[in-house]
Amino acid sequence: MLLVFSNVVSELMFEDFNFLRKLPVMFIRLMIGVLILVTTYPAITTAQEVMKLPDEVREQMNFLVGDWSFTAEEDGKATTGFYSARWGSDGTCLTMTFRTDKHNSTGLSSWDPSTNQIVETWTGPATGRLELRFTSKSASEWAGTSTLSGIDGKVSTGKITFEKTSPDSFLYTEKTGDKTWKIENKRIVRTPGAPNPHAKDLNSFVGNWEMVNEDGTKRVWLIDWNTGKQVLNNELINLDANGEPKWSLNGSIGWDSGLQKITNWCVTNSGNQTKFVWTKVDDTTWEAVNESGQMTWRFTPMGNRLRVVTDGNESFYERQ
Repeated sequence: MLLVFSNVVSELMFEDFNFLRKLPVMFIRLMIGVLILVTTYPAITTAQEVMKLPDEVREQMNFLVGDWSFTAEEDGKATTGFYSARWGSDGTCLTMTFRTDKHNSTGLSSWDPSTNQIVETWTGPATGRLELRFTSKSASEWAGTSTLSGIDGKVSTGKITFEKTSPDSFLYTEKTGDKTWKIENKRIVRTPGAPNPHAKDLNSFVGNWEMVNEDGTKRVWLIDWNTGKQVLNNELINLDANGEPKWSLNGSIGWDSGLQKITNWCVTNSGNQTKFVWTKVDDTTWEAVNESGQMTWRFTPMGNRLRVVTDGNESFYERQ
């Protein structure tokens, strides 16, 4: 039907060059929209089909989701750190972090259907860009290659291995150029009923807090204990000048036995996961640091006011 309509239009245009001027503007826009939809729909559906992960790959990637602590040898020298992995919003890739005293790297893990490999791409200021390609050897073992583009511009290649040593641990080895890694990872398992050693200190955060900005926008922070006082359930809502929600952050502040620190585990309104590690600075002030370690907030409860300092800027929430 669309083809017939197109032919009719073409014949009329040859007969009268001013044909388009006689058509209503909205009709022309509708016709263009239909043509765009018809030509792009096959490409959209094809892309969706390509991004479906094989069951074995999804299971392997899902094993990594969570927070991990590790002991490692980097070029023969002992070090410790933390690794984390979260599903991206579309469920086809993992966003990852790798932290030691020396390294602060961020990675993305995805599936390459053309080579049947899991591909991780890492970037960090201490190393440069690292690409890891894993091929399945068994249900518990993967192996592959590494390519490092160093900050000095030098490119090195090597080999990598990955082995599940238990449901909550894995061993990673790498030799890229003259660099070597042996990393033993253990999952940080949180027990819901674990006592919170800072319950008394955190009690001053309980309440419904509100901050009104000069432009009329508002932030509301709702904080309360769960039944057993193990975690502070909290929701941070950002409202526009009309009182409509722009975004929200839902979290639980509790004791992380692996990190040995207070941690706020959060999920955004778009489904992304993140966390903030809290450290007590003095008798009344807590400092929260995001996963990248690049942003900090200092919170000081002051009765019916909550002082917040970030990037040198001071603001206050009022208890409602």
